Amino acid sequence: MSRSRQLPVERIDQIPTAPSAFKAGVICVAVIALALLGAAVGKWGAPVLDAFLSDKGDLAILWQKLHVTRSLKATFLAIGWIGLACAAAGLAGLWRQRLTYHFLRLVLLAVIVVMAAFVWLVWQGVFAIPREGVEIHGAAQDSTTAFKMWWSICWPALAVIAYAWWLQVMLRSRSVFAAYTQRAGAPMAGDRVLENVRTHGRDPRHRRSLYASALTHLMIIVIIPWILTLGGCVEAYKVPKGSGNPVVAMVKVVQPKKKKKKTLSLRPNSAILFEQPDLDNSEVDQVMEEKTQVTYEANPNAMAGNIGKGGGTEGGWPEGMDDYKIRFIRLEHDGEGWDDGMNESGADINFLKAFAQATGFKKIAREGESHSIALLRKYPDDGFPPFVFLTGNAGMGRVNSNDAKILRDYCLKGGMLIADAGSAQFHQSFVHFMSQVFPDKPLIDIADDDMIYQLPYGFPDGAPAFWHHGGRRALGIKHEGRWVVFYHPGDMNDAWKSQGYTDVTPEMRAAAMNLGINLVYYAFNQWDDAVSKARK
Repeated sequence: MSRSRQLPVERIDQIPTAPSAFKAGVICVAVIALALLGAAVGKWGAPVLDAFLSDKGDLAILWQKLHVTRSLKATFLAIGWIGLACAAAGLAGLWRQRLTYHFLRLVLLAVIVVMAAFVWLVWQGVFAIPREGVEIHGAAQDSTTAFKMWWSICWPALAVIAYAWWLQVMLRSRSVFAAYTQRAGAPMAGDRVLENVRTHGRDPRHRRSLYASALTHLMIIVIIPWILTLGGCVEAYKVPKGSGNPVVAMVKVVQPKKKKKKTLSLRPNSAILFEQPDLDNSEVDQVMEEKTQVTYEANPNAMAGNIGKGGGTEGGWPEGMDDYKIRFIRLEHDGEGWDDGMNESGADINFLKAFAQATGFKKIAREGESHSIALLRKYPDDGFPPFVFLTGNAGMGRVNSNDAKILRDYCLKGGMLIADAGSAQFHQSFVHFMSQVFPDKPLIDIADDDMIYQLPYGFPDGAPAFWHHGGRRALGIKHEGRWVVFYHPGDMNDAWKSQGYTDVTPEMRAAAMNLGINLVYYAFNQWDDAVSKARK
């Protein structure tokens, strides 16, 4: 019985390969595409780098000291010139000659070299940050944050390197080489690479294990962290559509009744009194106590109704939506009590109900919602939340510089951060956090006659102090004449709770609700202005 003869692998490798004009043309078009990328980097690379360093003073000084900035700008210029070379090589490659073939290979090699130089320079500059102890937006950096920064900057360059290397592999295949030289022959190095990719090489088990290892590292180091940054989906925020003209409802200031202090004496006509003087009960202290015991009483007949913008009578905002839903979004952080009062105590829903009752906007969310700071960037330019709420009972934990930038961008484009201190520890942590978000804009005192205290409810003495964990005055951050941050240091939301609050009188509860309504009204007005500009 005869046995079929099998050709050895070496004989299979010697099978001639026909020229492929199609593959050669595809490579030329791909190289011309690199030319467009090179031109863009050459023109905008340096300005983008300057913008990146503009709000990072310490990093800019460090990179200037290490000559990283100058070297990167030289690299951008080199990429621009190589882009021109890619255009010339891609067009010349359409005329298939041996010289144009080598021109294509040389240009692609230059692309790989200059992109590798860019990646190396960024690596040196980024990992110098934790080594030199440089902070970004007030936050200390470690090797993990440095790697994330490096990856966010360099992944396009790494993709270009892989792209150019693959084109080199295609050029080193016999079918493409034959298209330029008209010489058929045995498979070349590119053919063997392609065949190894397809068949896992001469040792499939070893090759598959290498692929699996590479894929696992790629998943853990790159893909999973990238997926985690996506966070999830968000629903566009919808403000009530219409136009309104708010009615001012003044909040009555109730002065506490002064109690007469009893004194103790041996007998009425005695010249000696046995009253012990209280060093902590001076006249100045008594006046201060009377001032700090001021409470606020809302007139039950004063309804703010028809609030909005545009001068109409039905209430609402011109850039809003008919199918609106007023939502209360709070921000999550790693610290304790970030959702203080927002679950079983229902502070957020209690406030929304009070807002609906006072304004007539009945379509409110049935439950509160929360998400990470990172998700703020997913909202559309005409559907971001007018305000977000932040609170806590302890420190905020570590907040990375990327989240600080996202919150800053949200505030600057028209949003408002309403923060509320649940403890003295949170106050200290929040003040530090704001120095990261707005390093050039400190928290400042909000004057009693500010517009934020006037509509729709009037607070002649500014924000009520309540428990004053971080002082008795509300603070804020202003940008271009608009409050982008309102910070109450006295646990305002404690007075919104259904349970778990401490010493909250009906007057304090009404004042806290009305102050929140003022803040939301102000935020909606600023949102309307920002969305109007965005839609134009």
